[in-house]
Amino acid sequence: MAKNISFSDPKINSRYDKIENILYSLVQASKNMNRRISTIMTVAAIAVMGGALFGSSFTSPQIGGTALEVNADPLAKVASMGGLELVMPEAYASGPCSDLLDSGRPVVNFDVTGESVTLPSLSGDYSAMTFSGQIPGPTLRVTQGDVVHMTLTIPSEEVTQHGNDMHASQMSAVPYMGAVNIGETGEYCFIAEVPGVFKYHCSGVNIAAMDQHVLSGMYGITIVDPLDGYKRLMVDKTSVSDGVVSKDRQFYSADALEIQLQYNQLYVTDGNYDMGKMMAHSTTGTVVNGQQFGYVPNAIHNILMFGDANKNIFVAQPWNGMDLKQYESQLLFFPTDTHVRFFVENQGNEPVYWHIVGEIIDRITQANRVQAQGTETWLLGGSQNMIADVVFDEPGVYVAVNHDYAAIYSGAATVMVAGLPLDPINETAVAISTEKYNVIGGAVAAGSYVGALGNPYDAIPPAGAQSIDHAAKNVHCMCTDEVASAQIADGAIPLWEAVPAILAESAAQAEAEQ
Repeated sequence: MAKNISFSDPKINSRYDKIENILYSLVQASKNMNRRISTIMTVAAIAVMGGALFGSSFTSPQIGGTALEVNADPLAKVASMGGLELVMPEAYASGPCSDLLDSGRPVVNFDVTGESVTLPSLSGDYSAMTFSGQIPGPTLRVTQGDVVHMTLTIPSEEVTQHGNDMHASQMSAVPYMGAVNIGETGEYCFIAEVPGVFKYHCSGVNIAAMDQHVLSGMYGITIVDPLDGYKRLMVDKTSVSDGVVSKDRQFYSADALEIQLQYNQLYVTDGNYDMGKMMAHSTTGTVVNGQQFGYVPNAIHNILMFGDANKNIFVAQPWNGMDLKQYESQLLFFPTDTHVRFFVENQGNEPVYWHIVGEIIDRITQANRVQAQGTETWLLGGSQNMIADVVFDEPGVYVAVNHDYAAIYSGAATVMVAGLPLDPINETAVAISTEKYNVIGGAVAAGSYVGALGNPYDAIPPAGAQSIDHAAKNVHCMCTDEVASAQIADGAIPLWEAVPAILAESAAQAEAEQ
């Protein structure tokens, strides 16, 4: 095989020579055996040659910062073999959907679309890739033993193919998780055998450009609830009697208020994904559920606390205007002495050192096994997850962070208010209520401000058998206007409309009473 490709880096040249020799041997073997060889390539090989084999599938803006100038002629034989695909032995292949759908198990349908859209960030709009117009994609929740029937549709106007890798599945990558052509629908079926939290993500175009698709927004989680349910929570506390301190072990029901938090990074230059930045681990932002600083106070909270939209409560309030609608940041609210269950996933490349400032994490569960009790911080590597159980004992303001200072200051700060510690907000919340928005007549009734303001829609996973209902939801997501409208149709409160209307009505009533 004559070498027609040359790179400036001699290390890459050396690696390519090795890869080329391997490919040549495989091609010769395929001729001798008169069959197709299933080739397993390294990620390094795919990164070098993916653009050459599949680059025609992408538009120029999509591959900004990633293109390699190569002559693809020597790879024609590889292309004729079907390109670079991760192929597992047939022995590991899942059966067809028809077999699983008729197996007698419960079936959960999960339909998503692969859509490229423009979404905002703190540094300006960027070219995002999404499942169903939102980042993260819709959360799938099932029970252990259920059959998941997923369809992935690629609209005819989409610019590239997409695929899917379900980490909750145990099935061969090809043909079951290969790329779906533009204008077509792919079908995936598997049994959710293992309980826990699992990532799903776009597999790119048969692995090529997978990094771009995932880090541009094509990821989500699957929550597989244990067949026998979650376990009650034990929290070690102390009590004192006649000057003697003793243990006072408390038990909380397995039922819990639930929150989902998904961490990732942005690697963006001029609004487009930049592979060079990713390879250098040079992040341009850290996101939680697709947004930097998405869960901090905004102008609404400023008004309720100080009566002034411009008087900030928190040190960082970048999403701070009511005209931002679904993109304005929102707080998380919890009652005290209540079991809160966090589903946490690290979708990105960088480690997440998960910590709640001012609180102890009462229990960490991974892979349906308790890993720690009473810990301060828990480490999650890339594509790793946990279930964190917490009881907030004292009212106050707490912040969940990725305890990497670069991550904190670039977006990974989530502000949570437990109980009713802020008297001005409570006084205002008690007064605000209208028939139109059906906001309850005060925060006290719910034990937290969620009764008046709701918790962010995108932070709440689909309900399971042991989910405690949130008193209210508000509209919030890194998503298209269509997705935000669907949240409103589902009962979520558009606070940018509700709060000004409620305050105006309250003011009018007060004036009339004078």
